[in-house]
Amino acid sequence: MRLRLLVLALCLCACGCGRSRGTRNEGGSSEPAATGSEAESAPAGEEAAPAEAPRNAFTDITEDSGVRFTHFNDASSRKYLPETMGSGAAFFDYDGDGRPDLYLVNGAPLLGDRSRAPSGILYRNLDGRHFQDVTRAARLDAPLYGMGAAVGDFDNDGHPDLLVTGFDEDRLYRNRGDGTFEDVTQAVGLTNRGFSSSAAFVDYDRDGYLDLLIGRYVEWTPQSDVACSPDGSHKTYCTPEVYKGQSNRLYRNVNGRRFQDVTRSSGIYNPEGKTLGVAVLDHNRDGWPDLAIANDTVRNFLYVNNRDGTFSESGVVTGMAYSESGATRGGMGIDTADLDSDGYADIVIGNFAQEMDALYRGSEKGYYVDDAAQAGIGLPTLMTLAFGTLLADFDNDGWLDLVFVNGHIEPDIAQIHPSQSYAQPMQFFHNEGNGHFRLLTGKSGSVFQLPLVGRGLAAADIDGDGDLDLVVTQNGRKAVLLRNNAAAQSWIRLRFEGRASNRTGYGTVVRAVAGSKVVTRSLTSGRSYLSACEPVLTIGLGNESRLDRLEIAWPSGITQTLENPALNKLLVVEEPAPGKGTTR
Repeated sequence: MRLRLLVLALCLCACGCGRSRGTRNEGGSSEPAATGSEAESAPAGEEAAPAEAPRNAFTDITEDSGVRFTHFNDASSRKYLPETMGSGAAFFDYDGDGRPDLYLVNGAPLLGDRSRAPSGILYRNLDGRHFQDVTRAARLDAPLYGMGAAVGDFDNDGHPDLLVTGFDEDRLYRNRGDGTFEDVTQAVGLTNRGFSSSAAFVDYDRDGYLDLLIGRYVEWTPQSDVACSPDGSHKTYCTPEVYKGQSNRLYRNVNGRRFQDVTRSSGIYNPEGKTLGVAVLDHNRDGWPDLAIANDTVRNFLYVNNRDGTFSESGVVTGMAYSESGATRGGMGIDTADLDSDGYADIVIGNFAQEMDALYRGSEKGYYVDDAAQAGIGLPTLMTLAFGTLLADFDNDGWLDLVFVNGHIEPDIAQIHPSQSYAQPMQFFHNEGNGHFRLLTGKSGSVFQLPLVGRGLAAADIDGDGDLDLVVTQNGRKAVLLRNNAAAQSWIRLRFEGRASNRTGYGTVVRAVAGSKVVTRSLTSGRSYLSACEPVLTIGLGNESRLDRLEIAWPSGITQTLENPALNKLLVVEEPAPGKGTTR
């Protein structure tokens, strides 16, 4: 096992995060905002100078919102690895009132009694601006040393369920549809324990039920903890290289009633992995979901779906396993989407400090090239440590922007490495639409300048104005809720109700056609770091005043077309019954 110098373990990676049916209209009025965030394009191949973003592009509304959450990580001089890794968040409409609610994952004591420990918190969205703690009423108040969260309707009953991953156990909470949840973990067979990280619901076999991919990090327990120190007296968080990896787990959903562990038979098993981020994509455009995995200090994985219940790992062959120099990096957050509208999925991975974040451009031949430096996100991310990683069209101009949430893992990093800081500002990269991203730095006092010990990142339209708002979680600190004030542009939002497909509609692909403008988006689970975005698809259309049609391809193979849907609305789209739509 290759070990880094202990001094570098503190400076670069002191914790373990390595290296370097038809439709229905619902709500949806378009609310004008004060200003947008446009910037001139940089010449091709030339690094763009940072541009100032409007002071009010995003507004910190945490204090007024009623979200009063501080992450408990049980940090101590022991420097136990899980202390610095969590935690995540999830947006989902648990009570069916049309507004996304917010769940924040919490920690607990790593040793001893947890009966009096804090739990994760469920906040009910009251009016788009204010939230109420309903954790106890929802029966989600059981302590757990949680890490991440994923959302999906695993039993297809129309109510989104919640998975919470943890360092020593995972929990699946079934939504009863009456405002409460029940822990069904044991009943459905999710009994394998491990140091879990991010997770995703995905119907990998397209049988209409959501299966479950759970990322696993390393083999760690308090008893197996390794003492690392740069000077022989002060303990630091060890790198993941001193621990064995754990294989991710894939569970097949059996008729919405139980889960079957198919990790080995599916080809997912690989104990080399040290996974922190998972994402779902259609790598080869065959209509079957593939899996992209961000690993920490070992190569990244790309599992290509063989369409027979198995996967082939193709990270090295396709070019997304390593950096352009052939090195492994400390991958944390991950997201995938078609950033340049060429029809092929691209992959973004947030990496450790002194390792540029990655932008793997997809291509027709199925290969990836890390284009981060040329695209304008390389050098600005060289000295930051990214966790939350999210692609979304925040100004609804039709191009997906990129946000990284940053924060180091060693509280004392500045004492050894003056160029590093524990709390770091988040980074917002505006997609210029020409293959280049421009870093928006913000004016003094804006949320772009907030020093955060960032970890989780998730998006949702909390106030119904059509643009995506954000929640940022911090390790051992307060969660931050950010309202998006982007200038009003045209948009449409789609919430799916599958029939032959899974009820949540994960895997559905939509082409929005407005004259010569075509915007293609897909709804997937996973993404970011330990977090789950609202399972609603948002499509920005810029200054278009009319939408010709929506072409919808469901995971079942059924397609449907909606002619002239109204703009600036949330549509609930129900999958046609078999035989009613067109089948691919």
